[in-house]
Amino acid sequence: MLRLAPLAQSLRTACGARDIPVYEALCLSAGHYWSYCCPDAACCPREGRPVGASGTSAMAAAAAYAGIQVRGSLREMERRLTPLGSPVAEPQEKALDVASETLVPRMLAPDGCTAVRAQTLRLARSWIARLREALPDDDECARADAHDDALIGHEEAAAMIVGLQDRKTRDRAAEWMEGTDSRPALRLWRALARRCVGPYGEHAAAPLTLAGWVAWSEGDRPSARIALDHALRSDPDYVFARLLHRAFNDGMDPEPLRRCMRKERDARQGRRLPREHDPGSSVGRHLP
Repeated sequence: MLRLAPLAQSLRTACGARDIPVYEALCLSAGHYWSYCCPDAACCPREGRPVGASGTSAMAAAAAYAGIQVRGSLREMERRLTPLGSPVAEPQEKALDVASETLVPRMLAPDGCTAVRAQTLRLARSWIARLREALPDDDECARADAHDDALIGHEEAAAMIVGLQDRKTRDRAAEWMEGTDSRPALRLWRALARRCVGPYGEHAAAPLTLAGWVAWSEGDRPSARIALDHALRSDPDYVFARLLHRAFNDGMDPEPLRRCMRKERDARQGRRLPREHDPGSSVGRHLP
């Protein structure tokens, strides 16, 4: 502490010469801190004062009281979007092989694409409803994700992943962006991104983009940025991810896009089936 006192004094003097007042200068070492500015031994003793434990500051308490959530480290947020390894990867890859062989030919056929689209949306809608009810016992990210991963089977995950490769299906799925739909939808899209294992890495662009969109719509900008970045890593040419990424980085408000999606949904439902029967209608809103 004493060895650095001349440096601290030089910095204070240099700042003062530029009309920048220095009210405090501290030395932090070995879990203690010392003040270079406070002459009061009762306030700042020679042996220093211990640094408070992480998360126990007045600021941390105020943030908790205000309901501000810590999203976790960058590594933790990225892990939530990273494909799963053994023992899940091998059976999931096989399920994706089967789903691709079964669904892709139907998706390429004019008369089959509509049926696959409706099937995918019904399946996703049912899982969002289930995830809304099946809340994890622990809010810690890794355990919460493990809870969701254990619920969703390989075959159903594969069917949704392949089905979401259709642009119209993905756009309809993006309508689950607010209200009681958004949180379980975000959990589902993250879970599906983690199931894009092995050679199906590019398939993650769709669920990752949906995860980024829902996070942005809900005001979780850090999670949105990471999800959209990962989507573009999976497929740099994925247009929906590029558009959202550009709008996000330009500081746009997501509300105009939400309004467009609401109008599309309302117009579609007005032309076609009653709201409770539409595969893209709000999840669970009309479920018993």
